[in-house]
Amino acid sequence: MLLSTIKNVYGRRSACAIALAMRYVIVIAAIAFFLIWDGLYNQGRYLDISVRELNHVVRYVTGKA
Repeated sequence: MLLSTIKNVYGRRSACAIALAMRYVIVIAAIAFFLIWDGLYNQGRYLDISVRELNHVVRYVTGKA
């Protein structure tokens, strides 16, 4: 059996799929770390400010200010 015909768990022949999956894991872990850090040490202050600013941007873009 040739090495090029062996497929990984994701059904691909290259390691590209594994690297892509690891990117998702890293992004999710970073977001979870930020939420836990903000909740424990800042009482959710940064998350609250981010949601408020995002709300302002959406209202500005949609014209419902």
